Amino acid sequence: MPQGFLEDPIEAFRRCVYVAPFWEDDFAQMAELCGVDRIIFGSDWPHPEGLSDPIALIDDLQGLDAEGQRKVMGGNMIDLFKVENKVVYKPGVPAMEFA
Repeated sequence: MPQGFLEDPIEAFRRCVYVAPFWEDDFAQMAELCGVDRIIFGSDWPHPEGLSDPIALIDDLQGLDAEGQRKVMGGNMIDLFKVENKVVYKPGVPAMEFA
């Protein structure tokens, strides 16, 4: 059946789709299936895929190498949105605090 398409459907999926797994999913396995360049993380707390402390997701990425962790933790979004990769610091702007 894949021969009925102009492009291999799996390759088209890998080229066009980004996946935001739930935090309890196996990110290394997902990266193997989709490619680590297509894995992002959702931080829409309190939605189910988000965590109240999004930075804590790094603890669940131990199955990925350092470059894979960097990509999932934000590098892929920087590439997707073509934004400059820089740290922004604005003195006088209070940090967000959550109860």
